[in-house]
Amino acid sequence: MTARVNHSLKGKVAIVTAAGRGIGRGIALALAAQGARLVVNSYSADTTQATVAAVEALGVEAVSVAGDVTDPEIMLALRDKALASFGSIDILVNNVGAGPKVSRSPEDHELGQSAAVWDALYEQNLKSVVLMTQAVVPHMRAQRSGKIVMISSIAGRTSLSERMLTDFVHPSYSAMKAALISYTQTQAELLGPHNINVNAVCPGIVYTDAWQANARRAVEQLPEFAGMNAREWFDGVARGDYPEIFDRTPLRRDQTVEDIGNAVVFLVADDAMNITGQSLMVDGGMVKI
Repeated sequence: MTARVNHSLKGKVAIVTAAGRGIGRGIALALAAQGARLVVNSYSADTTQATVAAVEALGVEAVSVAGDVTDPEIMLALRDKALASFGSIDILVNNVGAGPKVSRSPEDHELGQSAAVWDALYEQNLKSVVLMTQAVVPHMRAQRSGKIVMISSIAGRTSLSERMLTDFVHPSYSAMKAALISYTQTQAELLGPHNINVNAVCPGIVYTDAWQANARRAVEQLPEFAGMNAREWFDGVARGDYPEIFDRTPLRRDQTVEDIGNAVVFLVADDAMNITGQSLMVDGGMVKI
């Protein structure tokens, strides 16, 4: 018998959080390309509607719920909009997450111990994911099926370099992304008997808004990168030109939002029905586990 690859999601309903741009938008479009109907969330109404329009251009139905997905009321609105619009929730992609927006003090820059930063990162990268998952799980349990994907990070699997932690990534970000991987594993164990798969995707070096900000800061503030533009610096990181910042990437290239979207499609498709509790690294081989 010849095996056939089938990633069709026709008839499925997916919620994607933080899908207005970057990785979230890439995931939403990848799911839509396989036929999934979408409930799109983003903080901004404009970016939310822009993703909805892009999904509809693929011939797929989509609805929007704009707002801060760390707000429990927005989480419940996402769930309720999915059920009211489409009658089911088959897929949840917890994409929300970001680096710190709180200014770091000199002491925090050295020790990474500012309570304000830790609290902010916990709210956005972990607590919001837990609460969003809890909002949809009762429905998935009742229908005895579901796919949940957490978007973690390579930062959840490696301590990164001292230089990266000092200049670009707050230690709390890595801690929350590692906790998200652990949460993925425990939920896979708890929800498996209800025919619900729970996995994580760990993106590597993707030129999102956060990485653009890192790149601009590097070329503006670090003398050895003076004269570069932000994209040149980023390309050097992806190639492994600065090993003091990141270890060398075997494939010598960055990853794209399409790469992350395709990984999510694989994990939520029927072909992956017996994959759960796993963390898929999409990082060009940077992190070896």
